[in-house]
Amino acid sequence: MVKLRRPSRASAAPVPHSAIDQLRHEFGRTDEANFSGFIYDPNDLSRRLVVELLLDGVPLRLARAEAYVPELASEGIGDACYGFSFALTPDMLADSRIVEVRLANGADAIGSSIQLDEALEKATDSRGLGAVDWMGGLRFQGWVRCPPAESPMVRAVVDGEPVAEARASGFSHVGGIDNANLVKAFDLHLPTDYADGRVRRVHFITEDELQLTAAPLTFVAFPDAVERFFADFGETESERLRGRMLDRLLPASAPFTAYEDWRKRWDLETGQSPSPGAGSSTDRATAVVLVAGDNEDTSLESLEEQQHNNWVAAALPPLDGPGTFDPDELREFLAYDGRDAEIVVFAQAGTDFDRSALSKLVAGFATVPHARMIYCDLEIDGEDRRPWPLALPAFDYERMLEQGYCAQLFAMDRASVEAALETRPTNLYRLFNSQFDDDDALRQQQVAHVPIPLGRMTLPDLVAQSRLLAKASLAHLSVRGITAEATAQRGALLPVARVVRKPKSRTLTVIIPVRNRKELLQTCLSSIAPALSHARARVLVVDNDSSDADMLDYLEALKRGGTGVLAVPGAFNFARLNNLAVEACDSDDVLLLNNDIRAMDAAWLAEMQGRLAEPDVGAVGALLLWPSGMVQHAGVALGPSFGAQHIGTDRLASDPGYGDMLKVARECGSVTAACLLTRRSDYLAVGGLDEVRFPVNFNDVDYCLKLRSQGKRIVWTPSARLYHHESASRGRDQAGDKAARFERELRNLRNKWGEHLLEDPYYNPNLSLDAVPFSALAWPPRGRIARVNLPPSSVELPPGF
Repeated sequence: MVKLRRPSRASAAPVPHSAIDQLRHEFGRTDEANFSGFIYDPNDLSRRLVVELLLDGVPLRLARAEAYVPELASEGIGDACYGFSFALTPDMLADSRIVEVRLANGADAIGSSIQLDEALEKATDSRGLGAVDWMGGLRFQGWVRCPPAESPMVRAVVDGEPVAEARASGFSHVGGIDNANLVKAFDLHLPTDYADGRVRRVHFITEDELQLTAAPLTFVAFPDAVERFFADFGETESERLRGRMLDRLLPASAPFTAYEDWRKRWDLETGQSPSPGAGSSTDRATAVVLVAGDNEDTSLESLEEQQHNNWVAAALPPLDGPGTFDPDELREFLAYDGRDAEIVVFAQAGTDFDRSALSKLVAGFATVPHARMIYCDLEIDGEDRRPWPLALPAFDYERMLEQGYCAQLFAMDRASVEAALETRPTNLYRLFNSQFDDDDALRQQQVAHVPIPLGRMTLPDLVAQSRLLAKASLAHLSVRGITAEATAQRGALLPVARVVRKPKSRTLTVIIPVRNRKELLQTCLSSIAPALSHARARVLVVDNDSSDADMLDYLEALKRGGTGVLAVPGAFNFARLNNLAVEACDSDDVLLLNNDIRAMDAAWLAEMQGRLAEPDVGAVGALLLWPSGMVQHAGVALGPSFGAQHIGTDRLASDPGYGDMLKVARECGSVTAACLLTRRSDYLAVGGLDEVRFPVNFNDVDYCLKLRSQGKRIVWTPSARLYHHESASRGRDQAGDKAARFERELRNLRNKWGEHLLEDPYYNPNLSLDAVPFSALAWPPRGRIARVNLPPSSVELPPGF
């Protein structure tokens, strides 16, 4: 094996020899190449110790003892988070004889050393069989350690009685850079009987009676929402406001499997649209156009049941296969049978319209008077004819091009339809996107979204529809004068067309902040080299007080080879490091990149540059994966946990995501600065990253929101794929002494952008606000009126507030 030289690590303070006897510790072998244990100080349970694994006396890896240990939880030892683990490979152990763990920078052994040539006896894993988290309301999520092919049943036990169960059939990620592992995940909602405002406790066990929670989890849930509960019983407005804040921090949710009951509950509360009076703004004459397909009778029968009765309908025959129509026939219908229509509704034949579909679409034009087009949420038929909700974002131009999500069921005012017919569209995708041919920046604010499922559709012919979408998107971009390619892809629920723009050549600087960890930087630079060579990009390494001898030698070697190195001493301030680097370079664009990034191919950078070619795009982000293959970042959703959460963290890289959102480029509230491409001019125009309010956390969210406030779009693309060992070089931000900083910066985010956190246009108000976006339904939904994607506005607090 390769022998490693022990690096100097000033951050891990040695423990006096006499102190080891005051610590409780254990170390053992989990299986052939995995080792785990725990260590804590009984006299200071807030302390988190750092341990070091050695092979034959040679230091190999460090780990912070902060993992959950059920054995310690059952004994009531602090928060029981004192475990550590190391995942090695058989090759690493092949030529070794002894494994041991010591306190970092010390000689004191933890537990007994392990002789590798001895037979492996019963394995013990101090990290436990799994873990469970309360997500708010009646929802719990967790993971189980088991072989990937197994999906054990997990049961929730309240007062000694099993009350709910769920199979651990999903996947999750545990561990860090040294021990990333896939585990089986579950998502479980307790029965609604337990939403009674009482404090309760719940245990979780597997079907083999193995406990996942040695200590019970405490929870409290309310029938609808805390705000409503307090409003019923509180005597003052302050009680209701306190309830609203609790709803933001501990939101309630319902599983997608309970969608039918969820819709009955909240449709009753919102009520059906009242019958409009003659001549009212909601009684406008409406024409319904069905585009050739199967089962037109279903659509016509559902139209007969409409609350809005001032309508006329036509089914257009196919022009060139399913999903196409002759624009002259549409023009003729509007000139004769539809001559009185002020609003035209379009849908694929076979769409089953909700009884209130026409009334709510027409009412949307009254709610948003400047709207020219309005689309709505949908229901998708499952294989058993069971409906599933497709909760869509407010208007997203990039997703329109790659998915056509807003062109399945939509309404247009008559003038917009007549203008669109001048482009002679032959499918609904081209009819919709023709409204943006003139590059009017305000046009996107003239598209409204009704966050209610107003139509039920069976899965379309995805191959044929993807071809139509690709053709329509390419035609639209061509009219705009943008050189691009569009190719049909296969979606799971909706069509997919990958759009590749051909940008003009621009200069680029890649900015990488570092402090020690030579191996991370070396891996990062070698993996991105092919893409940087093709783009003729420069690298600027920002060194923040590296002290390791190997790292200092490596930085000198980089400088001799022509790589820029900028020395920035002082306390770690991620925002400041990047700001100084951007000021120091003179390129057109800058790519903010973490040193724990590893590229998977050479195409990722060109893909990101193609997205930035659009002048109204302010920043572009990539698909980042954990080494385990789980998604770490697919954009950021604003609002969950009354903050900002990475999208897709509950999905494998091969998963299409909710509504196929992991298969298409789309806009989002923010992207992470771990890999963020932006124009240098835009960066400087909005003041870069905020060094004062967000020195480490949420500076990327704040930056993206500042760009969006200036009318810029933030685009994420799944076609740029890289590995990310999140916070590998500086540790977790929600652990230990960094937790206070994280909470302070989270408060700053809520104070500055709080109103927008509750109204992220890219996050549907029917989706839950707990910590895993796009994974459950909101209880209750937050709003069901037509909405528009408008730039956010901030609250600028005076100094000291």
